[in-house]
Amino acid sequence: MYIDLSIPRIALTRALGRVSPAAYFGPTSPLHLATLPDPPLPAPDWVRVRNRLCGICGSDLHQIFVDADLDVAPLALPAHRRIYLGHEMVGVVTEVGEGVKDFKLGDRVVRWGRGHDCIARGDPDPCPWCQRGQRVLCERASEAAAHEAVGGGFGEGFVTPASTLIPVPDNVPDEAAIFTEPAAVAIHAASRRLPKPGEKVLVLGCGPIGFLLIQALRAFQPACHITALAQFDWQADLATCLGAESVILTRQDTYAEVAQRTGARLYSGRSSNRMLMGGFDVVFDVVGTGATLTDALRWTRAGGTVVLVGALLHRLRVDLTPVWYQEVTLVGAVGHGQSVWDGITLPDFELALQWMQTGRLQTAPLLTHVFPLAEYRRALATAVDKQRYRSVKVAFDLTTC
Repeated sequence: MYIDLSIPRIALTRALGRVSPAAYFGPTSPLHLATLPDPPLPAPDWVRVRNRLCGICGSDLHQIFVDADLDVAPLALPAHRRIYLGHEMVGVVTEVGEGVKDFKLGDRVVRWGRGHDCIARGDPDPCPWCQRGQRVLCERASEAAAHEAVGGGFGEGFVTPASTLIPVPDNVPDEAAIFTEPAAVAIHAASRRLPKPGEKVLVLGCGPIGFLLIQALRAFQPACHITALAQFDWQADLATCLGAESVILTRQDTYAEVAQRTGARLYSGRSSNRMLMGGFDVVFDVVGTGATLTDALRWTRAGGTVVLVGALLHRLRVDLTPVWYQEVTLVGAVGHGQSVWDGITLPDFELALQWMQTGRLQTAPLLTHVFPLAEYRRALATAVDKQRYRSVKVAFDLTTC
């Protein structure tokens, strides 16, 4: 399954989608499910992987349903003409180039990235971010590469540089391994502002990343107090099971609830305008809309921090007044990198796999639905409608491809 970045198709599908959801899968859509020939390995340091299982990420849904503005900053960069969907996959190595030393046939792996960074390119002079292990911030990721990775998680398999892969330990099942990438995202987000003992923390949003973030925060700082903001009662129950001490539901008076749980004072102005004096020490906005970010900034105490984890390709209308009026720090988090654990700096992927093995990360409650790829419309509908299906992570079983 892939998307062709055709502006006319994107614009037409977005317009038709307002009339009928069928447009997102119709003949004019940029989305395709097709049988393609297996490409040969283009270089000695590349490998071929056969997929077994792949989770559906929110970013996949945004792309499939063309939920993006064409004038946001990242879309000004040179783009690859085709996007192969699916990056939360686990698979088995079925072919290795003669220059590959770290993998052999039959190895089970997860994919770190799509092969656009300096390390994956084999650049002898990596950019400063790649040298530091923060490969998602690679300054050359939008430049043309000698070879392009072909295939993604929503398909039979893919070819990629070996340096984009991480081995999966034998005691981590496929059903857990597909959470390696989202868990690494949660770990990286937590490390952007690690809580201190006794601090009050809010995780705003109870999707897969939110649930993993609650656990990552608990692992990094057991003595912090975590509150989650959930939309549904069943999400609240799961957040509590995974480590949140308290939960606020979106149907409640959220400003009043935040004030009560943090000891802040709530003030109301004109036109239902509301503001807190006091609030949470740290807020992680895992949704990332203009409305949630505006609330997050207002729910944070003076001198506190908001970490923007949720990513939307839209220009946002946000009230940034608390940034200067209350000196609230706004921090971004994208992807994954490296974090310090027990005094050792580790790639977030390795730390995620380590925590899965030791039980610090519980993923079994998060995988709620699995479909064959042929039922992709049903799978996507299930992933979108969380109220009806109580879905957290929906995945494709690729063993039947």
